[in-house]
Amino acid sequence: PLGSGGMARVYRAYHPKLDRYVAVKVLRSDLVDDPTFLSRFRQEAQSVAALRHPNIIQVFDFDVETENDMYYMVMELLDGDSLHTRVNDYRIRDDKMPYGEMVRIMLDVLDGLDYAHAEGVIHRDIKPANILLTKKGQAVLADFGIAQIIGSTQHTVSGALLGTLNYMAPEQGLTGSC
Repeated sequence: PLGSGGMARVYRAYHPKLDRYVAVKVLRSDLVDDPTFLSRFRQEAQSVAALRHPNIIQVFDFDVETENDMYYMVMELLDGDSLHTRVNDYRIRDDKMPYGEMVRIMLDVLDGLDYAHAEGVIHRDIKPANILLTKKGQAVLADFGIAQIIGSTQHTVSGALLGTLNYMAPEQGLTGSC
């Protein structure tokens, strides 16, 4: 296991046909009977797979293992940690992240977001845990689980909050529609 979120768990796995390790995101078993979650999971896989940018995680495959009713997507496995982990490491050492590193990460994130927005995809859950860092320091956006595809059908009831409260823009909490 690499981590888990509101919709899925992510595992490190070996892909024999590609002869490399990958990340496999598996939809939680209690959500497979909910067509809304299945649709969101499928939409995430399709929208992110269509994006080709060095600062956005790559999706290689999406499928369902019918015998166990297990929905999953296969993504690239990065060799670093998350921005959340990096910031906590600095905090534990009672240190601050160097400005150069902060700027480099921010520029990578903005570059990835600019590309995604130009392609009609809005992430909607930018937070340190969803920004992965390679060993070379490159920031890569991950977890597009609640992304909004411009022009697509909404997958939430009107007024529902989407995202992580601590990282939401204030206007999202007021309107619930961003």
